[in-house]
Amino acid sequence: MSQKRKHEIACPFCGREQTVELWDALNADEDPGLREELVAGRINRVECVGCRKGFRVDKPLVYRDVEQDLFIHYDPLLGARALPDVEKAFREGVAELNRLLPPDVEPPDAHLVVEWSELVERLFLLEEGLDARLVEHVKYLMYRQNPDQLPADKKNLLFDAQDSTDEQLCFVVQDRATHKLEAVLNFARADYEALVNVFDSGDQLALLEEQFPGPYYNGRLRFLQDQAEED
Repeated sequence: MSQKRKHEIACPFCGREQTVELWDALNADEDPGLREELVAGRINRVECVGCRKGFRVDKPLVYRDVEQDLFIHYDPLLGARALPDVEKAFREGVAELNRLLPPDVEPPDAHLVVEWSELVERLFLLEEGLDARLVEHVKYLMYRQNPDQLPADKKNLLFDAQDSTDEQLCFVVQDRATHKLEAVLNFARADYEALVNVFDSGDQLALLEEQFPGPYYNGRLRFLQDQAEED
């Protein structure tokens, strides 16, 4: 079920401490309007009672849509927590959830994201029926093929469901420092479907899982890791 509870926060602009209600879990089956609130960026946004400036509070959040079999866990890398810590906690949480499920209930296909833009993107691409790991592999290929136009240390690639067509998958380039959207790159849907067929076999699927072994898939980070090893 959807859950909200009170949290003590400090305004990032003026430092004023205050108590606000924030979402811990969103259940789109109970309230479909929460999906639109999430996509619009209004979830966990507050207005400071002191300076009146608005901001989003980044905190763990679960999005659930049982009808569409969507389970996305957003866990931002806050404080001293590193990605391995977040992945470990995610694995333990999923294992506990699966343990509590009745034997006749299929465990959800749980997804982990660590940036807000990834949360919205993952929602869109799963609704489109795309394979999240394979989409990150596509991004990896695009970073490798466009190193000058797409420096991986500075630019994100985000799937754009609205502008994608039957012929092209659309990706927008986002500057990581300013969060501004700068350009559009397309990837032929026929090439994506060809990759689906390639990785459909056990041996090839194992290679894809080897590329993204953890519960967190990110083609940009994988490219940066490979680039560092090559250098």
